[in-house]
Amino acid sequence: MFPIQKGKIMKQRYSLLSLAVMAACYSNYAVADLKQQCLLGVPQFQGEVVEGDQLRMPVTIESDSAVINQPRDATYTGDVSIKQGNRSIVADQVRVEQDGENARMAYLQGNFNYQDNLIQATGADATINLLSKDANLSNANYQLVGRQGRGTAEYGEFGDSKRTLKNASFTSCLPDDNSWKIEANEMIQHVDEEYAEMWHARFKVLGMPVFYSPYLQFPIGDRRRTGLLIPSFERSSKNGWTYSQPFYWNIAPNMDATITPTYYSRRGWQISPEFRYLTKIGQGLVATEYMAKDRLTDYQPENDDRKRYLLHWRHAVSFLTDWRFYVDYTKVSDRRYFSDFDSAYGSSTDGYATQNFKLGYYQPNYNISISGKKFQTFDELDIGPYRVLPQIDFNYYKNDLIKGGDFKFFAQAARFENDSKLMPKAWRFHAEPTLNFPLANRYGSLNLETKLYATHYQQTKGSESTEEIKKSVSRVLPQIKLDFKTVLESDKQLFSGFNQTIEPRLQYIYRPYKNQSDIGSKRQKSVSLGYDSALLQNDYFSLFNDRRYSGLDRISSANLITAGGTTRFFNNETGEEVFNFSLGQTYYLSPSKIDDTSDNSTAKRSSSWAAESNWKFHKKWNWHGSYQYDTRLNQTSLANMSLQYKPQLDKLIQLNYRYASKDYINQNLNTNKYGQSIKQIGAVLGWELTDKVSIMTSYYHDIALKKPVEGQLSLNYNTCCWAANVYVARRLVSTPVGSPDTINDFYYDNKFGINFELRFGTSYSNGVSRMLKRGILPYTEPYGIN
Repeated sequence: MFPIQKGKIMKQRYSLLSLAVMAACYSNYAVADLKQQCLLGVPQFQGEVVEGDQLRMPVTIESDSAVINQPRDATYTGDVSIKQGNRSIVADQVRVEQDGENARMAYLQGNFNYQDNLIQATGADATINLLSKDANLSNANYQLVGRQGRGTAEYGEFGDSKRTLKNASFTSCLPDDNSWKIEANEMIQHVDEEYAEMWHARFKVLGMPVFYSPYLQFPIGDRRRTGLLIPSFERSSKNGWTYSQPFYWNIAPNMDATITPTYYSRRGWQISPEFRYLTKIGQGLVATEYMAKDRLTDYQPENDDRKRYLLHWRHAVSFLTDWRFYVDYTKVSDRRYFSDFDSAYGSSTDGYATQNFKLGYYQPNYNISISGKKFQTFDELDIGPYRVLPQIDFNYYKNDLIKGGDFKFFAQAARFENDSKLMPKAWRFHAEPTLNFPLANRYGSLNLETKLYATHYQQTKGSESTEEIKKSVSRVLPQIKLDFKTVLESDKQLFSGFNQTIEPRLQYIYRPYKNQSDIGSKRQKSVSLGYDSALLQNDYFSLFNDRRYSGLDRISSANLITAGGTTRFFNNETGEEVFNFSLGQTYYLSPSKIDDTSDNSTAKRSSSWAAESNWKFHKKWNWHGSYQYDTRLNQTSLANMSLQYKPQLDKLIQLNYRYASKDYINQNLNTNKYGQSIKQIGAVLGWELTDKVSIMTSYYHDIALKKPVEGQLSLNYNTCCWAANVYVARRLVSTPVGSPDTINDFYYDNKFGINFELRFGTSYSNGVSRMLKRGILPYTEPYGIN
């Protein structure tokens, strides 16, 4: 035994571990089976990891024989074993200097095998300074412990802050797998800055060089690093060949950017920078997409302007403890933008882009804010929505203002303007005090609420309008509401093994009638809803809303009773909810109306009703359905059903049916554009076939159009060190010319794409969740039983 009190053979900072960490961001999700299989091919540390400073731990040396020349040196021969903490070295011969300027230098002669809790390395000849962090290795083959990563180095010099490797290589592939590797004449690793430089770097696939760079940088730690990201390729019948090459720019620890040039063979070049920041004045994102000239001959822009662009800004900040500021701004060059380009900042299915901001001051009992909102619509509307600037909101809350009564007060001042010079402009001032008396006991709860709507308008007719408009309009409407809820538990089990609850709800609202035809313009159709109102969807939960319309411009009279209820079934053993069914309807004791026109009145005594249900009839099967009936249209307005089989997280099949009547769509959009109802059936499959192969396919067919809406097929192949995704898609797209009322105004855009991904031993995602999000009709989990 030869004790060295302050010796140190190798510290983890100058091991070759950092070669494997070559990407800044890794996926946190891992498929257990693939991960376990990959880790079977890498060495594992045997025994318990010793904590503490390795330099302060004693060094023990064992060998078949030793020649000790005190005080100069000692030579150990035959199965030499050196141990210190977590480190161990087995070598043919080791000579340790003990005197002079080379004291505590260990010279490993012949073959050696080094191992600690981070790395295993074999080679021939090495020099290690036991009192510092310097080491020289020759002809080394290394493999990381507990994770993927291996390579070779003809010669390496390791120091405290820098490592230099000559004729080195790295790959995350397992032994005997030569799918890819990186070779370089020289590699310098900067430990503190966590990046590496490579000279004459060659990227090889199956031993064949496919990429060369005279100089290359890549990260060797968790810090982000400037450099190229994985490119993507796509073939589209509309855009032709597409190539995207993102470039990542690590500007500072609190800000970075991704710049993505994209080439469309039929359109031209597009540049897409995205800048992210986190500063004292908040966090946010600024993104643009710009194409100087769209060369596509089928694109027929207005005013012959072929420039295409997108601007997106999202910002949020909290400052001075109680202040909040938020911006969400998206603007595109034309209404066809999201139909022609795939973008992370909008979709053609949205129908509009929002541009809004809000500045607010918040206290426990009150808050005040100023905001603005504007919509950029993509549909051809005769009259677009109003923009609001400014909008000032004030909210005040006080529980037990009087005995048993909770008080709320809402006030607003808003300015409305429209791009159409035919439409009026207006200031709206609104006050809404509310007093609520909640009562509850073991039988249920009863809320008695009184409210007052007081609104005043100052209106100015449009500059090109000949229609006279009332300049000053005031409206005061009181409201009283009774809301009763209870939960009843059945003493008898309707179905063996399941407990049942019945949750009836009864609500009464009274609000007198006030003719509101003077609010807004009569140029709009009878379904016009003023400056910012819209009909609410009639699902089960919206039946219990105070008003039929969102916004404040249309507050219909009310003398109605809403009755509804939910029944739930729970598994006796697990307590899990397996089924629920909700049904509700509103009964008008007198017609609900906003003016004297019949179009805006509920002439029938019974109004919209809705049903909704969720049924988990097996731990792997779920069914969801909802149905909405609109009495104003005297027809079904919305309906949908979904049946899903999901045995595992990444294995699912979903069948869907979606319906929306054309009258309901046109009524809510204030247009007669849609000439047919939406009737779609579809199916989605996402399945991990094996540990390496995953598939996603979806198909949606519109029964009204008698055409497929979208079809997709995506295949993902995963290995321990690389992955590939191939996808094809066919999507129905409307043309920019003419009315889209007829079937002939649609065409199909066929796409084909392929993406490769290099893996560095931390990502084992099978790609199912990512593939399910692709498409204009992405997979959603539309139901859940709580």
